[in-house]
Amino acid sequence: MKITISHNISEVARALAAAPKQVQYATAVALTKTAAKVREAIPAAMDKTFDRPTAFTRNGTYLIAARRDDLTAQVVFKDIQSKYLRLQAEGGAYQPKAGGIRLPGNIVLNAFGNIPRGLINRLKAAAQNGHLSAAIVKRLGVAKDRRKGAAPIQLFYGVPQGRGWENAPVAIWRRIPGASGGPGKLVPVIVFSDKPARYSRRLDMAAIAMPIVAANFQREFDAALRTSLATAR
Repeated sequence: MKITISHNISEVARALAAAPKQVQYATAVALTKTAAKVREAIPAAMDKTFDRPTAFTRNGTYLIAARRDDLTAQVVFKDIQSKYLRLQAEGGAYQPKAGGIRLPGNIVLNAFGNIPRGLINRLKAAAQNGHLSAAIVKRLGVAKDRRKGAAPIQLFYGVPQGRGWENAPVAIWRRIPGASGGPGKLVPVIVFSDKPARYSRRLDMAAIAMPIVAANFQREFDAALRTSLATAR
């Protein structure tokens, strides 16, 4: 995923036919500096669009400079970031992979609103062996000072069986005992959805780039051309 900034300099080139190299150089410099300003604006735009984007996401672009023989400057998203930001920038549907789309349920997320790295595997292990570390208990939102004699925290991974659960998803579930021996309930902790996730465009890259291009390119070009002509040999 990339933003491409180019410019038609044919009229300028004809007006300065005696100095085509200087025009090309000035154009390449102006395109590159303008593209750099676009890149600098992307993190702030993400802050307005997304809920607490991580530094990894905010800094997920790099700049390809324009050259005299290729008058195009590009702001490109890195491969990993592009995989999940493309849908935010273009919209569309994300098809779940074999493990499903991981959706948080009754779980405490990290400071960026994400499922902490490695937590799902720890929860699956806890569902299998019954051993819940203090860190997992904290993520489940269970108070440290649980009342004495409270039922142990139980997790299981899979699909609940029985009436009313025919369409239940694969998930990591927590069993909540009922009061005074009454029927309990199941609460999803992490859901593994097999349904496509649909996205509308939220990060409008053209809306970010075009005002910056309009405000900066001509000024950068004029300055670079003056310098180039003054130093021409």
